[in-house]
Amino acid sequence: MKKFIKIIIVLSLIFISLFFYSRFKPFSEIPSFEYETLENNFFSDKSIEISNKNIVFVYFSCKCDDCKELINNIENYKRLQKKHQILLVTTEKNIDVIKNFINYEQLKEINIPVLIDKKNNFPSDFSLGISIELPKIIVFDKNKKLLKNINSFDQLEF
Repeated sequence: MKKFIKIIIVLSLIFISLFFYSRFKPFSEIPSFEYETLENNFFSDKSIEISNKNIVFVYFSCKCDDCKELINNIENYKRLQKKHQILLVTTEKNIDVIKNFINYEQLKEINIPVLIDKKNNFPSDFSLGISIELPKIIVFDKNKKLLKNINSFDQLEF
């Protein structure tokens, strides 16, 4: 019986270690990912356009007031699009809730993809840890290398 308990403890420690490693592993470039779009297509790291623009991921929740203010400021996106390719990633699973939360038609018109993180992989994909302040903005350069991890567009150069 003691041997069984020791095995359970060791296995538990291994699983806990793996969980924390996946949440905190350092990354220096865009990790491999795949999320669904509002149009029921899939968007992955291989779907990102090659251009001379930085790539900006905006991770948000439809239950967050700060997120709503950031997400629905279309003028920010128009200014940002000159230097940045923007990808919005949400924790919400319900497409109708997402469309009601965002100015969907305006975002679609200016070609800002909205991605759905149905499996809650974004925090581990992008090593955000356990406690995440939303909205979260992660910026990569045109070569897909990490530039900065920020919480507002004010910290981005327009």
